Amino acid sequence: MASYTNEYSKFPEQLMALHQFMDVTDNIAAFVDQIKLLQSRGSYQQAARLIELNKDILGKYFLSAEYLNFLDEETRNLEIMAKSKNQSIYYQDPDPIECCLTNDVWIGV
Repeated sequence: MASYTNEYSKFPEQLMALHQFMDVTDNIAAFVDQIKLLQSRGSYQQAARLIELNKDILGKYFLSAEYLNFLDEETRNLEIMAKSKNQSIYYQDPDPIECCLTNDVWIGV
């Protein structure tokens, strides 16, 4: 059986914290323009350094690789928990009496 990983995720000890991304403001647009200009010139290391130096500010506005890794790990840990519980979810109108086991979930439609 696979075990939980906690490089980015704190599951199952802590529930996933939702991230509220924001629209780019005029102040942040200056950073974006500078980053895009550096990238268009092929100065990827300088652009990456600018992003890293302003990570706290830019994190509210951009989807980062770190956040994608967090989502991936949270999903993986949730799958491990669901498989270890052997729990099934039924979406049907009549009671699924014949195939339900203890701790299964039935949602009537």
